[in-house]
Amino acid sequence: GTLPAISGANLTNLAAANLTGTVAVGRFPAGTILQVVNTFVQASSSYGTSANSHYTLTPLNTTITPIRANSKFMISAQVSGEGSDSNQQFFLRLIRNTASGFSDASNVVIGSGDNGSNNTAPENTSAFHGYNAANNDSTISTSHITNHVDSPSVAAGGDLQYKVQIYMQTAQTWYMNRTVTQYNTTYGDYLPSFVTVMEIAQ
Repeated sequence: GTLPAISGANLTNLAAANLTGTVAVGRFPAGTILQVVNTFVQASSSYGTSANSHYTLTPLNTTITPIRANSKFMISAQVSGEGSDSNQQFFLRLIRNTASGFSDASNVVIGSGDNGSNNTAPENTSAFHGYNAANNDSTISTSHITNHVDSPSVAAGGDLQYKVQIYMQTAQTWYMNRTVTQYNTTYGDYLPSFVTVMEIAQ
């Protein structure tokens, strides 16, 4: 005869060791963290020369390949370094890029302020202060971009990269992850910079 339909709906007390296989990405509820990508940089590098300009901190470029369509992405960053001019304000700007190859020409600014009708004023994400003249060239600063949530509308498997840019108001050089002068002493500070991106199901 015909066997009755079998259902596992009422099964209980199953040992975890007996549960195998994978869960389809589409079955995860909204708010689930699907993946985390981190770029951690200790090496130093330098940027600048022109005033009132943005420079991409290339070692921090972080590529994440979405595993689910239309996910949200949470981005956080730490940026450390020192500029060659004393008593200066520095700014960070968060960038999204969804173009193949991630050329700077396809950068899109996200998480920035709004200058309204003040069109010559830069729009940035975060700010920090450089050393005072009294501290000479041996005082490193650290700034953070904390938990910005982005909705890039990218398909699963699509191109997606996040970048951080630094903006300087004067013509100078900014050194990432170190002081201007690399002292071998207690005030020769060396700090890391990093970017973390989390894909969140929607």
